[in-house]
Amino acid sequence: MNLSDGEKLILSMLCDLQQALKVSGSVDIELVRALISDGPQYKPSLARSGDVRDTDRSSAQTQEVGQILEMWSAVERGYKRLSLEEKEQVEAEAGPLGRGIRFSGFDDETEVGHRDVARTLIEESGRFDRFHGRKLSTDMPTLDGYRRMLAQFGSMGPVSADARLNVRQIIALANAEKHPG
Repeated sequence: MNLSDGEKLILSMLCDLQQALKVSGSVDIELVRALISDGPQYKPSLARSGDVRDTDRSSAQTQEVGQILEMWSAVERGYKRLSLEEKEQVEAEAGPLGRGIRFSGFDDETEVGHRDVARTLIEESGRFDRFHGRKLSTDMPTLDGYRRMLAQFGSMGPVSADARLNVRQIIALANAEKHPG
């Protein structure tokens, strides 16, 4: 797929508009955003649910990584706005994972596909500027923890860019990331 810079801008703006208006349809906007970056790992015919012929990355994986990045954006935004006392409370109640809460990426050995999709969404789509320039690689699996966090995050209701997670929600998410055993 070869798109001009103008076409990429228009598609990006349409994705933003669809998301802002909360319009649901057959177009996977997360996938469209990844596709307009023209990353070599994507070879779609159409960015419509059920019609994507993506040889290297699944729409489900792209969607999951997008959800993880949205969640971590909200977590980091909320944590940044906490008072010093609230940050100390997070650390006290969530242990080491509560110290300087920050998205660290995915495991270099077992979560390479997720890491590559994250890199594409962050560095090439321009949607997640907060994470731009980060290594995005860890030396231990993170996906199971992120999935536990997503389950908690989903029950917290929609969190928009201007809303913030409170200290209790951040503690709950940090604790959800911990391995249950």
